[in-house]
Amino acid sequence: MPSALRRGIVALVAVVIAPVAARAADLPVIRVFPPECAEAPVSVDDFVDALRVELAGRQPHCCVVGPGGEPATDALKVTLVIEPCEAATQHVDVQVDVTATQRMITRQVSLADLPPEARPRALALAVAELIRSAGEPPQPEALPPTPVPPPAPERHLLLAGNVAGEIRSHFSLHTALWGLRVGVMLSGSRWQVSLDAGAATSRNEVSLGDLRILLASATLFAGPRFVLGPVIASVGPAGTLGWARIEGRSGMPGVIVGDGSGLVSTFGLRAAAEGPASSAIRLLAYLEGGITALSLEADVNNQPGAGVSGPYFIIALGARLGPS
Repeated sequence: MPSALRRGIVALVAVVIAPVAARAADLPVIRVFPPECAEAPVSVDDFVDALRVELAGRQPHCCVVGPGGEPATDALKVTLVIEPCEAATQHVDVQVDVTATQRMITRQVSLADLPPEARPRALALAVAELIRSAGEPPQPEALPPTPVPPPAPERHLLLAGNVAGEIRSHFSLHTALWGLRVGVMLSGSRWQVSLDAGAATSRNEVSLGDLRILLASATLFAGPRFVLGPVIASVGPAGTLGWARIEGRSGMPGVIVGDGSGLVSTFGLRAAAEGPASSAIRLLAYLEGGITALSLEADVNNQPGAGVSGPYFIIALGARLGPS
């Protein structure tokens, strides 16, 4: 063959093969760093062959063994560590480094209870699994489950005091008694009971003079408790038992006046509400209406002139003192 033709063929081969070789040198690869052991529990050559089978057709290319001159092309680095370097060692420490993300995954692969001929493939399967997981983005740490708040503890019984001024009207006899009441209130989460006592007085002018009434009484009220935002409401029955005294006075000559007293009682329905005022004081108001069970009346010219009798109506305004 003429030398000119030979040189032409060589130049053509160089032009075609050199770019391919350069491109191949630039392709990313998986580089395996075998353990530096004279004796090992697994054959490194058989392991690399099995790993190439497991990762066949996958990019980056598997596998290049040992350190190379172009570390920039190492997409993944697989390092095997066997300690101690003995054939009897039953585990291999595997470390996979991902160059692009600077991620490192480690695992210890046990070779116990495996015959020597099965160890290379078992190790290759474990390393291939690590390499596949290395190509996935790291999973964020699972957030701890949101703790379920414990059920609200049962409300303890609270004892508070109250004071109120009230107007009691027995409107069938045109009698209005003005008074002051003080009491205590026991409340739970859904109900409340109150006991209050006080005195009220009234002065009714009649055609022959005037009638003065003094009433001392105690009232028991109980009902459900409703929390409506800042307002606490309650509605329920109320019963009152008291002692009333009526005294007649007149400046007219010949008019016979007298006095009398007796037990009185009423039964009705009360609606109460509390509103915030401060941490220790809450405004208190209630309305009550009902009927008189035990009455005391004063007669003027043989006609009822005043007294505690018939239907009644109460309006009260005051304050509750204590926890709510």
